[in-house]
Amino acid sequence: MNEFEQLVIASFATRGWRITSGVRNLVDILGEASSPLSVQELDVLLGKETRDLDATTIYRILDKFIEAGILHNLSGRFIRCKAPHEIKKQHHFLLCEKCGKAEEIFLDYQGSIEKQLAQEKNFVLREVEMYFWGTCGHCSR
Repeated sequence: MNEFEQLVIASFATRGWRITSGVRNLVDILGEASSPLSVQELDVLLGKETRDLDATTIYRILDKFIEAGILHNLSGRFIRCKAPHEIKKQHHFLLCEKCGKAEEIFLDYQGSIEKQLAQEKNFVLREVEMYFWGTCGHCSR
C-alpha cells in the first residue's frame, strides 16, 4: 500500500466516506502520477485499465479528494498533495513546460501579503494559489 493510498483511506474513514472501486482506481493512477492530469487524461487511463467511470463520477471523486486536502486542482489538472499535513501552509507549484512535471513548494510570505492587503485595500485574504511556469532542472540540462 503506497503513501497516497494510506492517506486516502485515513481521510475517507475520518469523514465516514466509502471507498469505492472508482476511488481505488483513481488512487492507483494519481498515486503514480508526477504530472498533473486532466479529467480527460484520467478517463483515458481508466479506460486503458478497463476501469470505466463516467466524467461526472470522476469529478465527484476528485472533489472529495480536494475537500479532504489530499489533492490539488491546478487549473483543471489534478495532482496529489505531497504534504497534506502542512495544510495551513500555502502550497505552490513549479510546473515544467517541457515535461509537464509538477513540484510542490512552500513559500513563507502569506502573513506579509495578508497585512499589506488588509492595510492598503481593506481586503481579507483567504487563500493564495500560485504556479511558477518554467523548465525543471532535468529538462534544462
